[in-house]
Amino acid sequence: MDKLLTSNIQLNWLRTFEAVGRQLSFTHAGRELNMSQSAVSQQVQLLEHHLDQQLFRRANRTIQLTDAGRAFLPLVQEAMRQLNSGAAQIFSPLNKAVVEVNVNTAFGVLWLAPRLQRFHAIYPQISIRQLGTNWATDFDISTAELEIRFGPGNWTGFDAHILVTPRLRPYCSIANAKRIRQPADLEGFALLDVLGTPQGWDRWLESHQLDSLKAQPRQYMDSYATAASMAANGFGVCLLYEDLMQEGMLSKQLSSPLRQGIDSDASYYLCYQSDKALSAAAGIFKDWLLMEAGIKPAAGSTQ
Repeated sequence: MDKLLTSNIQLNWLRTFEAVGRQLSFTHAGRELNMSQSAVSQQVQLLEHHLDQQLFRRANRTIQLTDAGRAFLPLVQEAMRQLNSGAAQIFSPLNKAVVEVNVNTAFGVLWLAPRLQRFHAIYPQISIRQLGTNWATDFDISTAELEIRFGPGNWTGFDAHILVTPRLRPYCSIANAKRIRQPADLEGFALLDVLGTPQGWDRWLESHQLDSLKAQPRQYMDSYATAASMAANGFGVCLLYEDLMQEGMLSKQLSSPLRQGIDSDASYYLCYQSDKALSAAAGIFKDWLLMEAGIKPAAGSTQ
């Protein structure tokens, strides 16, 4: 014990141990830390030698934490969380701060873009760096503090706050809307369907007993933003989340001729890693997003 009190443990060792302990894989930890597998193994061995304790049990190409490793891991994780939190508060001043946000493309175009000027008017010193993403694999490699994802909202290791009411309605150009008075009037219109979404035109038509219209021409795209743009230009009818059509230029070019909608199993969520503290600027942007969506920030959130 005297040795531990008087000898410094290198931060690199602890960071490597935490990654291996969390993932139980030298290979995956190496990818996360941008290190080779042998370098990861060496860092762990140096820590084990320093502590004079075996932290992992290696057998049959798998590794498991020893009793000592299981006891040590949460201590290291908490210490790193406090270090990150303290550094964020000290070294992330609001003057000229930059917040990197991975944003689902449709949400960025249809919801965020019309509102971001309001944030800039309040916090002109904070720059928002938006990186457009659509697919789950894009988020798997994300390094952004904040993410706006489309999906079910149950991502392991992330806090997720719903931003958009999960309900879809038909939208089209104002000219086309004049030709649609009831669901059956959709006959003859191209139906714009978004790939990778759990609900679409098949579900909507079934819910309104219009199975006969399923054979109509379809156009497919990978973003609600593209579907909205095509519909605004007079090509077909798309399904959109009502909350995406409250502000912005496209909301003035599109009309929803039918009140009938369907509930969706997916929506847009503000996400951030549960075990990592946000910088002061990211905390402010997070709270602003929640307030714009009509969600009161939790007590104690960053201001």
